[in-house]
Amino acid sequence: MVEVYRENVAAIIINKDKKVLMCEHVWIDDAWQLPQGGIEENENIEVAILRELNEELGSKNFKIISKMNEKIKYKFPYYLKEKYGFNGQEQTFFLIYFHGDDSEIRFDNQEKPEFKSFEWVSIEQPAIRVIYFKKLSYLKAIDYFKEEIKNIDLNKV
Repeated sequence: MVEVYRENVAAIIINKDKKVLMCEHVWIDDAWQLPQGGIEENENIEVAILRELNEELGSKNFKIISKMNEKIKYKFPYYLKEKYGFNGQEQTFFLIYFHGDDSEIRFDNQEKPEFKSFEWVSIEQPAIRVIYFKKLSYLKAIDYFKEEIKNIDLNKV
């Protein structure tokens, strides 16, 4: 049987303090993740990540710093495979700088918001707090960007 993965973009968003944005799902309490979303047909992935961030977080004050050269796959548990019709997602992770104010992050700009709250956390927290089947992909992405985050001069972004 051929495994089918949905193409996806995901964001490690940092603020001026180099903290990472995590968002809480609207339908499950204490279920946290990084913003992510699907790529529309014929859509450039840089356009896709900025569109997704605007849709999910209600702001356009995001700037792409860099992206991973490789894609990271994760598999869904069986109940999500049945629900969505594919085996998991294949993600391109981006490092994004949020240069706005926290008051700009809003979840009421969509008919069915995905998130209900957000927190700025240390770089180690996303892989600890995310649901089990995404942990390895988060660890890989964080490891990929960790030194860049540590050394970046945000005044030059």
